[in-house]
Amino acid sequence: MSASVPGVPTRTRILEAAIACFDRSGFHGASMGAICAEAGMSPGALYRYFPSKDAIIAAIVEADRERHAGFFSRLAEADDPVEALATIGIEMMDEMFAEGGTMLAVEVTAESRRNEAIRAVVRARADQCRTAISDALTRGQERGLVDPALVAGEAAQIIMAIADGLFAQKAQDPTLTADRLRDTLRTLLGRFLRPVGR
Repeated sequence: MSASVPGVPTRTRILEAAIACFDRSGFHGASMGAICAEAGMSPGALYRYFPSKDAIIAAIVEADRERHAGFFSRLAEADDPVEALATIGIEMMDEMFAEGGTMLAVEVTAESRRNEAIRAVVRARADQCRTAISDALTRGQERGLVDPALVAGEAAQIIMAIADGLFAQKAQDPTLTADRLRDTLRTLLGRFLRPVGR
């Protein structure tokens, strides 16, 4: 339960409570009352921070985007984008698998198909990710580290689809671990992105 954790800001406590409720019951099964109970606060207190469940979902997606901004900065600074993508991808997978964030990722994706406000936030996060990967691949092509025949934006889209697929697989198979996939992911990215013969 997120309630009564000293030093945790109220907004953070609400988001943590909502994530726990969404993980247990899904977006539509989790009521604002359940989120209030999990956060240990009254509905009035919660509504001062978030006017609706949609606002909470959007805040969770935005917090996720901000948290991953550091990964994208590292990718932008990397000398070898293929190696950086593999390393960062594995770190993100470790984080998502360990935190139980895969069910939430699947829920967010499903909700974005039905809800325009959530779709806009998800699209902004996806655009940021696609741009970061595409830019890194383009730099890699300029340095001879990435296959020049690849269309960077399309390759970025495929890499993102692999990540989405892994999260969906983890949601279906809780025994799946990042450790099991680590070496294969690194090998696949190398074979997919490196110039032929490298």
